[in-house]
Amino acid sequence: MAIAYLESATSSKASGGHAPMCGLQPIGNVSANEAQRREVDLLAIAQGFAVSAGDISELRGLRERSWILLAVTDLFEAWAIGWPPGGYIKLHDHGRSHGAVTVARGTLTETTVRATQRGVAVIGSHQVGPGEHRTFGSHYVHDLVNDGLEDAISVHVYGPKLETMTYYELDQFGRLDATHTEEVAPIGPFDTTSVHDPS
Repeated sequence: MAIAYLESATSSKASGGHAPMCGLQPIGNVSANEAQRREVDLLAIAQGFAVSAGDISELRGLRERSWILLAVTDLFEAWAIGWPPGGYIKLHDHGRSHGAVTVARGTLTETTVRATQRGVAVIGSHQVGPGEHRTFGSHYVHDLVNDGLEDAISVHVYGPKLETMTYYELDQFGRLDATHTEEVAPIGPFDTTSVHDPS
């Protein structure tokens, strides 16, 4: 289960001044800081959208990866992404956002990379098939690729909403190097697509 704990939209640290969209009421003795936080089950949202996302016709028969915004609130954003055979995204993270990815159709291969204390990267790779998922915290570095012969569709949910994505490569010594960071323009409730890649 992926749960992101987020500042209340009414707190002094929240941006944009949006009114709260959803949340849980504090129960019992909780600190003022805890009362300002709301939890969002990113995985439950991703799994809910994945039930029908595999049937989105606009994300099938593609020549290159494409995406559609499914939902956005002040707490999270959700996307469906179509992956043609060979479709991929390079190593990247999602800044301070947590995430959940559920595959609705086809199979994706995820490669994860993390730096050790000595700087050398540890690499892992595994397949994520229909109905399977991955959850992750902030600054999680991975890439995704459709190695199969059929289209794949996945649902990606991020909370808080994406602000930055940093891209990486492995140098000749096996160390993880950041190549560049992209700032993400805020997504509005009526945006159906975006020039920004939400993978």
